[in-house]
Amino acid sequence: MLINKGGNLLKRIARMIISYLILVLLLSSCSSKNGVYIASLNSSDGSKEESPDITIQSPMTLSNNDLFPVNGEHQYLRLKMVKGRYYEDWIPGPYMGTIWEGYFILELSDESGNVISQNDLSKVYKEPLIFNSLFQIQFDDYNGDDDIDFTIGQYASSNGRDYKLFTIRKDGRIEELPVKDYFSLFISNTTGFYSTKLTKIDNITFKIEYYDNSKGKNIEDYFKWDGNKFIRI
Repeated sequence: MLINKGGNLLKRIARMIISYLILVLLLSSCSSKNGVYIASLNSSDGSKEESPDITIQSPMTLSNNDLFPVNGEHQYLRLKMVKGRYYEDWIPGPYMGTIWEGYFILELSDESGNVISQNDLSKVYKEPLIFNSLFQIQFDDYNGDDDIDFTIGQYASSNGRDYKLFTIRKDGRIEELPVKDYFSLFISNTTGFYSTKLTKIDNITFKIEYYDNSKGKNIEDYFKWDGNKFIRI
């Protein structure tokens, strides 16, 4: 009798241990509600290994700008990465730190989040864009049409950044303001890294300043609006 009772007890213990192991395996294979989960992945040698994964559930907004102080409208202008990658690089260099690299849009929306218009920057820039920080866009009116204008910049060298000019039309369209014979404006003297205010000479003329390595000095260029585009004068 004692032998039978001992055998039954061992069987019950064994069943409990097996049930516990099955439960642990099931929990480890399920994702958590916050989108971060542990998944079983195949390594390069064919073996199984556990690796953390992070789920991104929306475009990544790097610049969120309230336009009410600028044009009196309850609108927001946002720069969003819609395709690309986020990573970190802590080796000293121009992109040291957190990095967003890929394809971006400029989006104008109302205070409820309804989209008014978008501009796909992959049609404006020849290459994917790179940003390594959040930033605020700086606004002004550079051609005297009462539409708000702004710049978006990219790292060019230790001496400056390349900027493109954009405007928000009264109907909400976001467009590039053309500069004759210039794909972008190289500027050294700036008020911000990824967006800068331009130095206005009058309501249709601005100047930029940049360092010319070949001449070893700072150069100033002036640009004037001719009704359709800016022209260097």
